[in-house]
Amino acid sequence: MNIIAHTSGGKPTGNHVAGRKKSHRWRRICAAVLVALLTTSLAGMPAAHATSAEDPQVAIMEQEAALGKHAYKNLFNGAKPDCAAMANKWIKDDAGDAMLLSTQVAPARNAEISAVDAGGAVTTDLKDKTVPTPRHCVVSGYVAPQVSFELRLPDAKAWNGRFMLVACAGFCGTVNSSACNPGLSRGYAVVTTNGGHTGSPGFQATWAHRDNAARHDFAYRANHVATLLSKKIVAAYYGKPAAYSYVVGCSKGGNSAVRYASRYPAEFDGILASAPVLDYQGRVSTSFSWQAQALEKNGKTVLSPADLKVLHESILDQCDGADARKDGILNDPAACKPDFAAMACDRSELSGPNCFSKAQIEALRKLYAPPADSKGRMVYPAGQTPGSELNAIPWLTARPEVPGTPLVEHGADQWLRYMAYARQSDGSKKSAQNFNFDKDPADMEAMAKVYNATTTDLGKFEKHGGKLLITHGTADEGISLAATVDYYKRLIKASGGLAATQAFARLFQVPGMAHCSGGVGYDRFDALSALETWVEQGTAPEKIIAKRSSPPAAGEEAIPLYPYPLVPKFSGTGDPADPDSYRAVTSTSWR
Repeated sequence: MNIIAHTSGGKPTGNHVAGRKKSHRWRRICAAVLVALLTTSLAGMPAAHATSAEDPQVAIMEQEAALGKHAYKNLFNGAKPDCAAMANKWIKDDAGDAMLLSTQVAPARNAEISAVDAGGAVTTDLKDKTVPTPRHCVVSGYVAPQVSFELRLPDAKAWNGRFMLVACAGFCGTVNSSACNPGLSRGYAVVTTNGGHTGSPGFQATWAHRDNAARHDFAYRANHVATLLSKKIVAAYYGKPAAYSYVVGCSKGGNSAVRYASRYPAEFDGILASAPVLDYQGRVSTSFSWQAQALEKNGKTVLSPADLKVLHESILDQCDGADARKDGILNDPAACKPDFAAMACDRSELSGPNCFSKAQIEALRKLYAPPADSKGRMVYPAGQTPGSELNAIPWLTARPEVPGTPLVEHGADQWLRYMAYARQSDGSKKSAQNFNFDKDPADMEAMAKVYNATTTDLGKFEKHGGKLLITHGTADEGISLAATVDYYKRLIKASGGLAATQAFARLFQVPGMAHCSGGVGYDRFDALSALETWVEQGTAPEKIIAKRSSPPAAGEEAIPLYPYPLVPKFSGTGDPADPDSYRAVTSTSWR
């Protein structure tokens, strides 16, 4: 495959670069699907049985995988470039023409790690800390059509010999440079991307309008081509490839990370995923719509932030203490079955400051139940998680000061219009409020296999020697812990039992942690070191110590995290702030 690296004097002009972004082969491949969709109905096609001959979306995925097998060979013509020499390079390759737009040497400095960056990189032990980062080379560029990336390369003496991809979260849309800092502080060569498009933060999907290539880039290709190119740059820059490669991410980033285990099983040695939205299509379309419909009555949202605070206290009154300690945290929310009838006001049509109306009770019952069709058949495996109420205020309530809330309704509306359907026009009149649970989930199957990371066939990843470590907070308001547990139990069944699965894949429930980080629980822990030890030394994590960061008075309060199906329970004696005061018990969800 021909690779041409142009110097600054021979690179394409700006207009030529822009033209290539629009006409690149990948766009032509993806555009061809639109022609097929004009004459082929994919509604209701079983994803498991779809072939490239039947489904153009499958054909696109197959071609992308084929194009990446021999990508970016002979980069820099075999030379070992310094930082400055990599700037203004145009690289032509069938996997994706690339432009290294700029490079700069960044000095060693102290970097503040925000909660967002710590959670996104699944390095929550660094949350709100200031850490030293080494002198490094920053490479900024893009892979056609619109995959922007930033790669940070520590000086050779500071490099730990490892490579890391930090997968973007939400609907992506920007290159979050600071997301590289947690890995960089540990000596990693780190890359992150914009997910293949430019968009606003949050649930905004207009970038996908009439752009099937952008949807596939968002789903899987952006991370893949950026990783292929970055690994080649790493090998050229240091004169040798990385000894170990890791992918980390939370939420959508967690989806991307787990996706690697099945789609590109030999690309990473270790996968660290937190709160992965594995069934992306199901959560953002079906589940969001279910909750949005539950929350609305007569055009108004039936729950307020104050209501959720009352609800949280009521649930804790009923369920806290099941783990032998009343601390405002549910270590195992599967054991909590809220009695909503006990929370009702005496007069059915009126609500009070500490109780709920009939309409509100009906909404709560639906919110905490898995979405189902008119015959009661479950169409998504989880409802809201008990104990997550305080974290869920923007997701489940309408707040005038926060446009686009409740987030579940805004997210579903955007997703259904631009992302959910193979033929995008099929979603033009769809919304959370008119979602049909009998018909719509099947109609969206064609794109579900593009976005989802729900396959349990991870045999090639296991054979490669890969290790998968998943963490998920028990107070996650955005992605239900129950959905991840459902996936892991199916993985156990497909992989030959618990022991066989735990040899390469482990799940850890994190008491009280919200989505990716935060909450009132134990959200400070070092899962990355645990994964490194497992990958590089063969020692699987039997326990991870997590510290509590909220309330501030928690100090050094800590708890052990155990591999599922085990969860921590206070022994009843000793200091509850001491992790040695806890024992492992089997989660209710396992029984």
